[in-house]
Amino acid sequence: MKPDAASVREIRRVGLVGCGRMGAALGRHLLDRDWPLAVTDPVAAAAARLGRAGALVMGSAAEVAAASDLVLVVVVDDAQVREAVGGPGGALEGAAPGVVAAICASVRPDTCRALAGEGAARGVHVIDVALARGERGAEAGELLLLCGGPEPAIDACRLAFAAFATDVCRLGDVGAGQVAKIVNNILLWSCIRADLEAQRLGRALGVEPSVLRPVLMLGSGSNRPLEEWGGHRLRWPAKDLELALALAGEAGVDVPLVRALAPLMAELRVEDLEELL
Repeated sequence: MKPDAASVREIRRVGLVGCGRMGAALGRHLLDRDWPLAVTDPVAAAAARLGRAGALVMGSAAEVAAASDLVLVVVVDDAQVREAVGGPGGALEGAAPGVVAAICASVRPDTCRALAGEGAARGVHVIDVALARGERGAEAGELLLLCGGPEPAIDACRLAFAAFATDVCRLGDVGAGQVAKIVNNILLWSCIRADLEAQRLGRALGVEPSVLRPVLMLGSGSNRPLEEWGGHRLRWPAKDLELALALAGEAGVDVPLVRALAPLMAELRVEDLEELL
């Protein structure tokens, strides 16, 4: 059963698979906007926290999907996404035709495309909705959503997405959102490393970073990571850059800067950034 535009369900109930830092933030915003929310997480305490806030706690992704029109999959990696969506007890097992399953984890584009094919066989719309602007964006309800998939499915979700995002951008077919996220994060980590080295040099030459930054933000060196200096948590550069390098290799694209950047980011700690406040 191939889903079409007419088959997309009206989004009235939302499900959440994964209640970690990002998932919990999304869940809290949805509950604050009075969205009926069903949740599940392998860590019972994580799901229970949202349960105490008003969510319905379920035992599996399939149960969440059976109670939802939109399922947000906010887990860690490709293996967890495949399990949460297409594995035994996964969302596709419980989802009715017309349900939208949104892959919010940062994963390979082909993982999303493969699961979209499995979903299509069941009449379920699987889209990718990569989350940009990080944990602070999630906590503030100001995420940028980088989406890939049929336009009607993405449009159907916009009201629910507005609970935790200020910008929802469709880049193309399934997987395109993940491509945009990979490109975005290459630029993010590149800026952070360049900002660090530039400010270290400025300090060594006698101008403190706290004096430099406001002036640099007025010039051609301005960039968002510099503007937000001191708030970066450095949780995912290794994963992001490993994925970027793998996909670049498969595409036959030489990315020497990314190759050099991976070990440079691996040696950084949050404290290195805080020293330049």
